[in-house]
Amino acid sequence: MGRLEDLAVQYANAARWELNQALTRIVCLDEEGMLHDKDLGRIAYAYQRLSWWRQVTDLTHGREEPVGGATALLTVRQRAHALLLHARPVTNGGLFAQAMEESRRGGARAFLDATEKLAEALAFPSDHDTLPAAPGTPATATD
Repeated sequence: MGRLEDLAVQYANAARWELNQALTRIVCLDEEGMLHDKDLGRIAYAYQRLSWWRQVTDLTHGREEPVGGATALLTVRQRAHALLLHARPVTNGGLFAQAMEESRRGGARAFLDATEKLAEALAFPSDHDTLPAAPGTPATATD
């Protein structure tokens, strides 16, 4: 498993942890009688974030022919873009349906933001002491 696949698993685990925290919170708040709609929204949002990362890990660790991390991320990013581009306003179903659709869009947006940051982090060298050469000047080992 490569670095990208490892990072995707870490992001999926972080999303799982966030969902677990939201579920734990709702149990405590329900017992105290302090449960609010924003707490339910937090669960829906965390679940949607997890579902996007689960799609990536399903592709990289699939039962069928697994694909590389970059291919998996690009495939799922395309799905998230499609959801955001083709999402229609919810006109039927009331507030619950609207809230669930909003959590789907929010989860897709969070996934796209995270994968963009992931791509930026992988594009730059991990050694911050190495400075890039000045424009027009080739970098050499003695610089």
